[in-house]
Amino acid sequence: ISSLLYELDSRRIAMRRGSALDFGCGVGRLTQALAPHFDRVVGVDISPNMIQLATDVNRFPGHVSYVWNQAPHLQRFADAAFDFVVSNIVLQHIPPAITLRYVEEFLRVLMPGGILVFQLPSHRRGADERAPSASGRVMPDDAYYAPIVVFGAPGRAVTPASELTLEVEITNSSACEWSQREFGVIRVGNHWLDAAGDRMLQRDDGRARLPGTLQPGASCRLPLTIKTPSDEGVYQCEIDLAHEGVLWFHDRGSPVARFVLRVTLQEEPDAVLDAEAAGSPAGRRTERLSVLPVQWKDAPASVGVSGDIEAPGDFPMYAVDTNIVTGLIARQGGMLLQIENDRSCGEDWVSYRYFVRRSDQAYNVSSSP
Repeated sequence: ISSLLYELDSRRIAMRRGSALDFGCGVGRLTQALAPHFDRVVGVDISPNMIQLATDVNRFPGHVSYVWNQAPHLQRFADAAFDFVVSNIVLQHIPPAITLRYVEEFLRVLMPGGILVFQLPSHRRGADERAPSASGRVMPDDAYYAPIVVFGAPGRAVTPASELTLEVEITNSSACEWSQREFGVIRVGNHWLDAAGDRMLQRDDGRARLPGTLQPGASCRLPLTIKTPSDEGVYQCEIDLAHEGVLWFHDRGSPVARFVLRVTLQEEPDAVLDAEAAGSPAGRRTERLSVLPVQWKDAPASVGVSGDIEAPGDFPMYAVDTNIVTGLIARQGGMLLQIENDRSCGEDWVSYRYFVRRSDQAYNVSSSP
């Protein structure tokens, strides 16, 4: 838990430290680890025996409690009851329909601006699908240099949660051949930052894969579909390249492209961003504060769920495609901050860890105690 909280802090994912929920707490190992960091912690589990054991070894009875819950929901908890909800190596043993209901409940009991972190397999790995450890091999440092030019950035305000398709030109300005067969997948992607460009609000949004090989000095153009933030305001959209499972190009000094976008509920077809707010024009090489890399993998093309597939011991394994999970998060008012590869299910499964913030325009991190 300490490493997870440090990871959140280092990625500038801020939250209040009032109350936390550990879903699928078992004997309370993670629940106890949360105790020094939050004013109130609740562990919930389907097993009465686990709850009893956790209660017996509770070292923080003053502000840690355990709740037995067999229902396919969390109705015993009020709306917006927790600042932080975490679940690890639990949902994979729950049938998909119930898992999705629980994810809805996680977001319901989460306070506006609160953080949800949960792990869930996406699908069973195919025979021809390489494991994450083999999905990307680090290129030479000087290979990570790619000027980016963006075409089609809107000069008007747009509505929240709307899709925009940009045209992005990538140039391999290094002396290294970008062979995805040799080094792994490279994609162009975008982040959303605050108006000043100082704080990351959403790390993962659109992704588009580059052609198989890009020779030194060669350029390619490809469409990148992005989704505007769900809250009104002024944002900076940052375009960078991701060497999947390895790093973001900017972490090796490669320039990024940024443009400013005003998001408003009222359509303004003729509104043009003023010169002061425009910041870095699309296509201009810009520098920014460094951001830690993220490991991210696409969901498979098909959308579906896998259930009751062979698993060790008495625990069946279930999976829910990331397309379904991310769609549910968006519908329930969540903002997906990050999705990263997780190897907790072993090499036979493709599993992800989701980082989600419950969206709320009025949330102000500075008000956190």
